[in-house]
Amino acid sequence: MKKWIVTGISGTERIKMLEEIRDYCQNVHKKKVIIHDVAQIINEEKRRQKLQFDDNLILDVDQNVLKMLRAAAAKEVNIRIAADKDTDLHLIALHATFRWEGRLLPGMSYVDVIALSPDGFVCIVDDVKEVHDRNCRNPKWNQETELNLEQTQEWMIEEEFVTEVLADVISKPLYLVARKHHISNISDLFFTDKKKIYLSYPITAVKEQNPDILDRIQGEILEELEKLFVVFDPLAIKDMSLVDNSDMKFGDKIPALLDQLTPEVKHLLKSRTVERDFQFIDQSDAIVVFYLTDKVSPGVLAEIYYAHRNTKRVFACFSGKISPFLEDAVTEITPDLDKQMEMLREFSGK
Repeated sequence: MKKWIVTGISGTERIKMLEEIRDYCQNVHKKKVIIHDVAQIINEEKRRQKLQFDDNLILDVDQNVLKMLRAAAAKEVNIRIAADKDTDLHLIALHATFRWEGRLLPGMSYVDVIALSPDGFVCIVDDVKEVHDRNCRNPKWNQETELNLEQTQEWMIEEEFVTEVLADVISKPLYLVARKHHISNISDLFFTDKKKIYLSYPITAVKEQNPDILDRIQGEILEELEKLFVVFDPLAIKDMSLVDNSDMKFGDKIPALLDQLTPEVKHLLKSRTVERDFQFIDQSDAIVVFYLTDKVSPGVLAEIYYAHRNTKRVFACFSGKISPFLEDAVTEITPDLDKQMEMLREFSGK
């Protein structure tokens, strides 16, 4: 039996993603999976104790009452887990932090996390615009409590940071997972021993020079890679499209959103994109590079050297003249996609 804590701020579709993971694991892996929604359990505990306040106003109550409810919810989760010996995976959904009416609040104390004794942590993230839009549609948030793009991004940063601290303190693994990562592949985190890889390639340059190659990488090659590995694809987060206003649908909120895209907000989104991609590399066993262009890609080169400095294997498909500096940082270099895939099959051990 495995227990994983899954965090993520409001608007990341955390519960919906867990339901999709549960259904996939039960249908494909034939494993029994149960989701424990801590927020729902807290509200059940509130009603059991006959506390009289609206569920949506729970963050406004006295902090001591809130601590008591969270501790009771953690205890209830453990009771339910102990009573169900046949479940293969328990997914415990909770917030690591809350942003509410200008305050940053804890979602679960260190003591409560210790009591839950998880095997690991997952933090779910998504495009900041999509998270912002979902929260705007949620009646829980009104004009006074609704967060703008910058505040939404900062909340995601805080959620990831606190989740990482909790994982570090109890020496458990943490995986940052994008909402758009494929459910079938992310489910393999829990029930397989697949190695984990990060994809790296100069998307714009390849798209301009050889779109057929890009289609192949994002199609059949990615499909095969996901059979061999758990794959963390940076394209699962598209915040850079918001920065340069490409491929982004603003709907009827164009003026309001454009007004929020100040130089400071764009800088935050760009720096967070770099940091998140480095986090994906940190949680991988290797990075797989498809560098099939003669154009210089600072992003791909930065990822190669970051992985090399952090003792990650680097497998590169590179069709140009090979520099000794590149050779020094890359574990294996192949000249074409077919040889690259052959090498990766061997590395996967499958």
